[in-house]
Formats: sequence, C-alpha cells, structure tokens
Amino acid sequence: MKQTMKQLTKYAAMLMLAFTLVSCGDDDEPSNATVSMSFTGNSSAINVPGGRIAANTLQFTSGTIRLRQIQFQAETDEGDSIEVDLEQIVDIDFATGATTPDLSDLVFPIGTYAEVEVELELQDENNNPSVVIEGTFTDANDETHPIRFEFNSGETFEVEKEGRIVIGEGASVLAEVTFDPAVWFTGVTRDELSAAIKNNDGVIVISETSNAEIFDIVADGLDLATEVEITL
Repeated sequence: MKQTMKQLTKYAAMLMLAFTLVSCGDDDEPSNATVSMSFTGNSSAINVPGGRIAANTLQFTSGTIRLRQIQFQAETDEGDSIEVDLEQIVDIDFATGATTPDLSDLVFPIGTYAEVEVELELQDENNNPSVVIEGTFTDANDETHPIRFEFNSGETFEVEKEGRIVIGEGASVLAEVTFDPAVWFTGVTRDELSAAIKNNDGVIVISETSNAEIFDIVADGLDLATEVEITL
C-alpha cells in the first residue's frame, strides 16, 4: 500500500522517540559524536473496551519490524545541512529491541544545530510485510485466540526537534524508539475482535486483505498520538 505524503503523518504515532545526550570519555574521533539506536516494543496487555477487566485483553509479545533506511538530518544556525544516512535492511526484534545489524556506533558531526530530524523508512520492495507482530486476544469468556498484525508499506516515520541543540565533542547520542500497539489498537472493540475471521491455522490475522475493517480502524487509531516528544 502506497500512501500519499499527507497520510504519512499518522504513522508517526507508531513511534515515540527521544534523544538523550550522555557525556563520555575521550573519543578516537573528537570531531564526531556517536549515535546509538535503541528500540522497544510495548508488550503490556491492552484492555479492550466492552467487557470485564479480567478478560478482553490484547497482548503482542513477538514480531519483527523491518526498516530499509535510517536518516539523521540536522541544520546549523548558519543554514548548512548535515546528513547521516544508513541505507540497508535493518530487522528489529519487537520483543527484545535487538537489531540486525547492530546500530550502536553511527557517527554524527559535532556542532550547534537549529534543528535535528530523524526519519525511519519501512522496507517495501517485496510482498512480505514490513511489520509483523504476534500475540493473543483473550475474549469475554477467558478464551485465548492467537492474533497477528501485518503491515506492508514503505512508510516513512519522521520526527524532529527545533531549537538550539548543542552536540559537543565526545557526546553520545541515544535515539530511543518505542513501538506501541496499545496506541495502534485504541479504537478496536471486543465485539470486533470476537467477530474477526481466523485463517486455516486458527489465527486472527489483521492486514489489508484479512479483517480489513479492523485494519482500517488500527490505521485510523494512529492519528490519536500525533505529538511526538524529543528531549535532549
């Protein structure tokens, strides 16, 4: 599914991103700072509206998010642009946050910036979903059903921080990203999940082609958290 640029902003809700600057010791390259990426998947149980607290829960505990590009951009006070671009396939383990390959040693030039921006682009060069997360839905009768959410698109998630941003010698920049299904599924109810169609393996698959109405609700739900905070 290809989305227009106007639609891209809603997918920023899939991410909560923060920058933390941590001082460190001497660096072999004092003209640069080190950028590390940290990913977390929210695997907490989600209370689904419409039933008892003890039941009607949705929980995602495993899966993979596949990126094709990570880009850091910054603009100096003088209007010069700096760009660090990692263009390769990166697999993120939803449960552990581990990445393949490791993203702990990206390099970013030191300086004083008026704006810093991060872009994450999902992989979409084949028919395989770029986001697959799996878990369970517990209905009103305390019966548990396996569930899988699939998203196949080359969407770009973009967040930025404006204001005077100083990245000094030896600084270590930590970019933290949280994937939160609790936000994505906010608008989905117990009745909708209980009535969802299962595949031949007994799994509730939420995708463009399976239980598409629920899929559309999840996509609309991404609009509920359009503000993304970046702190330094």
